[in-house]
Amino acid sequence: MIKHNLMMVAGPTEIEKDILKAGAYPCEYMRTEDYTERLRKIYSGLQYVFQTKNPVVMYACTGTGMLEAAVTNCLSKGDTALYVNGGSFGQRWGDILTLHGVHAIEEKVEFGKSVEPENIRRTLEQNKNIKAVFTTLDETSSGALTDVKSIAAFVRDYPDTLMVVDCVSALVVEKMQMDDWGIDIAVTSSQKALAIPPGLGFMAISGKGLAAAEKADLRLFYFDILAYVKDWKRGQTPFTPAVSLINQLEIRLAKIQNERLDAIQTRYAENTKRIRDSLDELGFTTFAEHPANCVTGCMSGKYNAKEIVRIMREKHHIEIAPSGGSLAERFFRVGNFGSVGNREISRFIAAMKKTLAELDRK
Repeated sequence: MIKHNLMMVAGPTEIEKDILKAGAYPCEYMRTEDYTERLRKIYSGLQYVFQTKNPVVMYACTGTGMLEAAVTNCLSKGDTALYVNGGSFGQRWGDILTLHGVHAIEEKVEFGKSVEPENIRRTLEQNKNIKAVFTTLDETSSGALTDVKSIAAFVRDYPDTLMVVDCVSALVVEKMQMDDWGIDIAVTSSQKALAIPPGLGFMAISGKGLAAAEKADLRLFYFDILAYVKDWKRGQTPFTPAVSLINQLEIRLAKIQNERLDAIQTRYAENTKRIRDSLDELGFTTFAEHPANCVTGCMSGKYNAKEIVRIMREKHHIEIAPSGGSLAERFFRVGNFGSVGNREISRFIAAMKKTLAELDRK
């Protein structure tokens, strides 16, 4: 039997027991009137989460699949696009754009910093042929929050330019107003604050985004947003949906709507602050210039970050997220998505104190 470690990473997350049980329900046939009514309610719940009246569709994939779907559904080979690169997931936008033959202009941001919206305005002014601006609401690799609202305000001055946002680790836990801010495409996945297992991806798309999709020659057969929106209108999906995950999503969306987004965001902010305050007291440097909820990046100071991660896992059965490359021994991240509350945070703090005491003895 798989041993359960407390998940305090940036995803997958701790999942509530009733939602876990729902994943074991018998499979249902999805092409019935009853299932269609269920999907309509789920689609409505997703619109609430994205704060939009636009279509929100589901794919059977993870967040990276949704990033590729966003690129291929709105651009053509040879188009020019601007992307913000403040870490691993900003860089992923650039990698996907380049792979598909798009001329990608990089707005490079120092790790842990947040892009200055004015820099985006300046680049748009200098490159009138930019077809889309790609950014992350929360750069998961550093925990830095992006001022998407201000960037979108600049993009609105360019009628032929789309605003595309990766909100994989920010949706639900951070304010995200798709319609009010003027976002054209927003994507996320199931394993962060939606707090169900990995495997579902979601795209919300505006009328402007759909108009661009009709002209895009990068559109892929499976990810074609036009097919998904066509079936969305009739309360269905074009291909077999991930029915077990949808059972779990249905329960989770009901909980989100019952608690309300503003209350959820306040709760997550309080939990995140408690974690950061404790880490500060232990001598760590919490990292991001404008930190986001639920992802706390830490410089490990005199301690080896890889050893902290190892001891927390092996001796205290708590997963925290390591870093790679040049930061592997100097940087780690702590997540508090999903079913992580005061009890779990207390356990984490106690375990971290014991871990540091062990390292000090060595």
